[in-house]
Amino acid sequence: MPNEKVRCHPTVILEKSLKAFSSAVMFLILLFVAIDSSAIVTVLALFLVALLLFNYRQWKRTTIQFNERDVVVERDTLFKMKKTLPYSKIASVNVNRDISNRLFGTSKLLININSGSSATVPEAVLTFKQDIADEIRSGMSQRLYDHTISPEEDETIESVASFSPMDVIIHGLFSVSTYQTILGSAFLAYSLFELYVSAVAGFQVGGKALVPLLMFVAVQIAPSVSLIFRYYNYKVYRRGDTIYLQHGLIRTYKTSFSVSRINALRIKSTLVARLLHRSCIEAEVVGLVSEGKGSSRPVLCLLKDDATQQRVLRELVPEFVYERSLNRQPEGARSVLLIRAAVASLVLAAVMLYPSVYVYREVAALTGVVGVLGVALQYVLPLVTALAVLAIIYAAYVSYRVTEFGTGEDLFTFVNGAVDRETVVMNYDKVQMVRIEKGPIARIFNVARGSVYMLSSTGGASISSGYFPENRLVAVGEIVMERIASGEYDYRENSI
Repeated sequence: MPNEKVRCHPTVILEKSLKAFSSAVMFLILLFVAIDSSAIVTVLALFLVALLLFNYRQWKRTTIQFNERDVVVERDTLFKMKKTLPYSKIASVNVNRDISNRLFGTSKLLININSGSSATVPEAVLTFKQDIADEIRSGMSQRLYDHTISPEEDETIESVASFSPMDVIIHGLFSVSTYQTILGSAFLAYSLFELYVSAVAGFQVGGKALVPLLMFVAVQIAPSVSLIFRYYNYKVYRRGDTIYLQHGLIRTYKTSFSVSRINALRIKSTLVARLLHRSCIEAEVVGLVSEGKGSSRPVLCLLKDDATQQRVLRELVPEFVYERSLNRQPEGARSVLLIRAAVASLVLAAVMLYPSVYVYREVAALTGVVGVLGVALQYVLPLVTALAVLAIIYAAYVSYRVTEFGTGEDLFTFVNGAVDRETVVMNYDKVQMVRIEKGPIARIFNVARGSVYMLSSTGGASISSGYFPENRLVAVGEIVMERIASGEYDYRENSI
């Protein structure tokens, strides 16, 4: 449909109206309960009708035109709008299908521009019948990547690695941050403690056990289930210089982007994943936001064994594979880390003082708890605090041992993480700014920390190094400036 003005599928009228209605309904109910409860139904009905009329008029006066060089979205209402999206500036065209899309046989096209200001919000969300959306995406792929991918090819092309349902479940369970898991476990333990105290004391269980249990579900269970649903049927492959991603159980996602849009790669593994010898790969790419998922980075490989992960790297993004010579932190870094650990330990001990006294008194007041169990419950928080202090000190030691920094001709690498390990491979040509920091303690031991800023899928990313000699970190910024002066660094592409 080149140069032809079209409209989105009319189901967007209902979808937008119901979304706005559901957001406002509770406020309206609370407002009118205080005035006249008999008017609630009437007011809600009038409000819904008003939304439908408003969105119908907006839909009727909004057109989309796919030209040879750009996409134009124009709205001719009281507040006029004309948005021109040149193909040369488009980072990706994603296809999402949620429950409403499946019911109506439609798909959402999400058009993203390669800029930090719009990295978390699509420039245009257009809803069409599924076959029309696939046709438009195929046509735009031809302009963006010089080749087309039909829906049939999407289904038949094999992924660079096999991802079974069990791999998806393992990724959902064990890619959640270890710190998040520890926090969720703490809520679960406190909930069980309240249940036990209530049972021993002989009174009914109240909200004291329910609230931490709900927090455990929100912190630990819900994120894992969300990841499993999101990455079910995961598939990734490369064609030419374009990477294609597909996944989703209830809401399905189809994403494609040029390798040249990748600013950095993150190879990540949580503590449990590392014990299973698994890691996943995430990419920093601007302009891949999916509706409602603006903060998520594209995952190029789910948690898989290290051999598979290395094979995926070589086949999918060989541009980020190089012979790395990594250096560990100097001796001065160990002293800085130990001093920081000591300060953190003192703060933790001060914070846990009141809860420890509270639990001691609560358990002492229970006549049914005697013997070793009673003593163990009385001193459980001091024991946990002592273990946490030991963990902080051990984490400082591990951080000193594993944190590394290395540079290459076109790429450089930071390795961080005492508990959850992360190896970040960055391209000099994608760096926006390098910031070197030396605190009062770091100055004593003649070390510094570097932070590298670049555009990312979350708008902007700051990747920090460990403690290294200042001149080594400054060299990163100097290399960037040298590449700009020599013309190797395309600053125009990185400032879009």
